Amino acid sequence: MVSISVSARSLAAARLIDPDVNTAAVQAAVEAALAAERHEQRAAGSTTRREHTARREPDSRHS
Repeated sequence: MVSISVSARSLAAARLIDPDVNTAAVQAAVEAALAAERHEQRAAGSTTRREHTARREPDSRHS
């Protein structure tokens, strides 16, 4: 689990968009963005592994 603390600067930036936003909402948005990024990285990693396996040269011992 990742612990996030929202800086005063981040909260001020969020309040430029929505003056009524609270710290918990900003924190939840950051956590959701991090989770989505981790998911995308995992998905990209599994795609890379599949592509690598698909391009493997045949073993010369089986020729």
